[in-house]
Amino acid sequence: MTELRHHHIEINRCKIHYVEAGEGPAVIFCHGFPELWYSWRHQIPALVRNGYRAIALDMRGHGESEVPRDVKSFGVVHTVGDVIGLMDALSIETAVLVGHDAGTSTAYHTALMRPDRILGVMGLSVPYIPRGPKSILEAFEGAVPPGFYMQYFQEPEVPEQDLERDVRESLRRLFFANSGLNPNVPFLMTVPEGGNLIDGLPAPSAGMNFLSEADLDVYVQAYTRTGFRGGLNGYRVFQQNWEHTAAWSGMPLPVPSAYVGGTSDTVLHFPGFREAAQAMGRALFLEGAGHWIQAERAEEVNMALLAFLQTLKK
Repeated sequence: MTELRHHHIEINRCKIHYVEAGEGPAVIFCHGFPELWYSWRHQIPALVRNGYRAIALDMRGHGESEVPRDVKSFGVVHTVGDVIGLMDALSIETAVLVGHDAGTSTAYHTALMRPDRILGVMGLSVPYIPRGPKSILEAFEGAVPPGFYMQYFQEPEVPEQDLERDVRESLRRLFFANSGLNPNVPFLMTVPEGGNLIDGLPAPSAGMNFLSEADLDVYVQAYTRTGFRGGLNGYRVFQQNWEHTAAWSGMPLPVPSAYVGGTSDTVLHFPGFREAAQAMGRALFLEGAGHWIQAERAEEVNMALLAFLQTLKK
């Protein structure tokens, strides 16, 4: 069994919870939504066995980390500050970053803003796309159906009430609908006019092979305690993030990068996303895998990550 060390630390006036294990070169994991540090449960032991120090954050607004009141406090400049602040507090000079889903934004922007501290970055599901002339919300206008989930999440309080009516059922449906188990793939989450998101999501008829009931319990307990506002606020700063990153417009990643995604992941079917993933160089596409790739295809993701880490050794 891998010994997990849980810590709480105040970074830039925000209390952050993180879990670490092992000793050696540092690899820092940034999760997405609706997730937790626990989303890296399969990667942490694999890294420890191979001589690395694995560090998985509860990103601000999630799990045991603080949920700031001001939505502006969820911007990418703040989350990059969390990563660098944690590295400073732990006396980690350089690290490799791994991000999934919304966590890739933090991972990629940390590499952009502090390439002196980041040896390499791996993205799961969401590829790196340089900042362009429009924010992602503006770019998706007219390119996605009405009620697209990113646009729905911009509404204050409405998606919170939707997701929090039945936390367990919301999480079950979100995990299943966006997984490779959903026969209707790629599945695009949309909200019908006058309806809500969760009722329109398919529900699994049986268990999910990548998510046990005990695993689901971890997420249910966390989101029952915190609600979904912290995670949703990460979507509500998309426009702010675009405005605050003008200095990096069009900039390629300044560090070595890699990508792993599933062919049944809706994200890879967004306009231009597969091409962006291929442009990252070391890109691996796993047939039939969905959005939760580090759990759905844990062994293959671990192998790809370890192979990437080997290329970064001096």
